Amino acid sequence: MDDVTAQHLMPVAQRAAQAGARIALHWRENAEQLQVEQKTGPRDLVSRADREAEEAIVAVLTEMRPADGILAEEGGAVAGTSGVVWAVDPIDGTTNYLYGRADWAVSVAAMRQDDGCVLAGAVAEPALNLLTAAHRGGGTWQQGRRMTVGAPDALDHALIEVNFGRDSQRDRAGQMVDALVKPSRDVRRGGSAASALAQVASGRADAAWIPGLQPWDGAAGVLLVSEAGGTVGDLSGPTSGCWPASGDVLACGPKLWATLQSILAPIYR
Repeated sequence: MDDVTAQHLMPVAQRAAQAGARIALHWRENAEQLQVEQKTGPRDLVSRADREAEEAIVAVLTEMRPADGILAEEGGAVAGTSGVVWAVDPIDGTTNYLYGRADWAVSVAAMRQDDGCVLAGAVAEPALNLLTAAHRGGGTWQQGRRMTVGAPDALDHALIEVNFGRDSQRDRAGQMVDALVKPSRDVRRGGSAASALAQVASGRADAAWIPGLQPWDGAAGVLLVSEAGGTVGDLSGPTSGCWPASGDVLACGPKLWATLQSILAPIYR
């Protein structure tokens, strides 16, 4: 699949993300009516807003790309025949969303099924009225402007987004934060991987270390950063705009990659 195919997929990703964002915003304005459930525990929440936003996204994808597969956080996997699979997170950062915070996002990405390379993606940040999108070989765009990653020369000028990872990684979070706080400008934990990666792609953060992800969490964001001139991969190395199999995502400007990798690798080895 070439860059022309990827170019045709980007408007689909944008339209689907916008459809999900509309539903999510509707329920945010009527939050008192939402029923909230725990999936695996008190840190893993789902609501009617998640499910209905996902349904709206899937409806767009099914209409526009009926032969494609879908991998959705709430609805699971649907097989396709085209070699393209869509990774869908209707509300990434559900806890933030339910608390009325701004760091949540709708993430939609088209991936090559055979190797996990991301062809096109869109991340909507509805509380900020932002939509960031990219296609492979075509750059990253936000509100009609081409985005580039921030380019600090050294870590002491870098603002870093982090998360604490899956349950098996959380006992390393304190060591990770301690290792990053001292040499960097500062560290933030926004709570949405998709939003964090969109921030890196658009220069609102300089780096993101967000381990323990699933493709629906970060596939679109991986492409956004890569097409904005950043380096993305896991601690074994860059993955050139493809989803890292480990699910541990490091994203930053090229000048920061080796430094961050050298700090983080001993902690997560």
